[in-house]
Amino acid sequence: MKPYRRKFALIAERPDVTLRVVTPMCWYESFQDIIFQPEPDTACEECPCPIRFSGYGSRFYYRHGIKSHFKDFQPDIIHLEEEAWSLNALQTVRLKRKYCPNSRFIFRTSLSIPTKQRFGILPVWIERAVFRETDRAFPLSENAGKILTERGYTGKQTPFPNGVDVRHFYKMDVTKLRDSLELSGCFVVGYVGRLLQMKGIDTLLQALAYLATHNTTRTYKLLIVGQGKDKDRFVKKAETLGISEQIVWIDAVPPEEVAAYINCMDTIVLPSRTTTGWVEFFGRVLIEGMACKVPVIGSDSGEIPHVIDDAGLVFPEADTDALAERIYQIAHDVHLRNDLVARGLDRIKNFTWETIAERTYQVYQELLREAKK
Repeated sequence: MKPYRRKFALIAERPDVTLRVVTPMCWYESFQDIIFQPEPDTACEECPCPIRFSGYGSRFYYRHGIKSHFKDFQPDIIHLEEEAWSLNALQTVRLKRKYCPNSRFIFRTSLSIPTKQRFGILPVWIERAVFRETDRAFPLSENAGKILTERGYTGKQTPFPNGVDVRHFYKMDVTKLRDSLELSGCFVVGYVGRLLQMKGIDTLLQALAYLATHNTTRTYKLLIVGQGKDKDRFVKKAETLGISEQIVWIDAVPPEEVAAYINCMDTIVLPSRTTTGWVEFFGRVLIEGMACKVPVIGSDSGEIPHVIDDAGLVFPEADTDALAERIYQIAHDVHLRNDLVARGLDRIKNFTWETIAERTYQVYQELLREAKK
């Protein structure tokens, strides 16, 4: 996806760096096929290759076209943005061993909870093999790093969060879009993401219903952008609560259009709810909201409170009354709203691709110095 390639494009702008990005030609995500589109004027070489098992992070691998990037290119550093137990990780370390054994190796992990691997012993075997080849791990968070250690990784690690592209996510005039969605004159509560039970959307619907009943001084509407297998269940829930007319449902939109819909919102909510095998591992939409000057609200599931810090409001997951109270606060307290916007803009300085690219480059330099010892 384009947002994640921004980091490497920035690193490649340095005069001492020659960088290739090998990426799938097509990837299935958020219920749509995302076709690789080259970035004009990018400083890095972009090399799309065909894959099998699109959309499956642990199972996909490149069908052909990547051997030359190891054999001929001879990279000093191989930076893998995949989990250590994935088939792509196995494919990568095997090519590294065969064609460029002296390359320094990095992998990235988004682990959020301790979990046993599916598909038998193979993922465990792959993970151990990758651990042996690794010179540095990039966990998504401090918690991901702790889980990585529990899984047996003993090497160095540097936490790196997800980033936001402030060229695309910023405050913009969306009056026409907001009017077309019939959101003018309303306080718009927003959600962007998958429509799944674990995302806590039922909590958000109940909070909106409470506000509609108990706070008649404002007209509330809910803008939901996304798709998922539980959408029909949520639509029926809204009907039962009597708030169907106050909800605008928008199917998943191309990544480059997400910012416009976020700008239609007066607050954006991530109400995720922890389940037995899942917890919110980051919450990228929160930093995207901050970048668009939209106050954010999140549950206390997983990494959400750490991402928000003091730049938004947090409520106990599945607590409808608490969520309704947080929305009410932002809707009625202009000073709080302005303060959260200012704090959000300051907070995202830690998450811009420019900041992350600079930190990544410094780790590259460190690895190269270690290789010369």
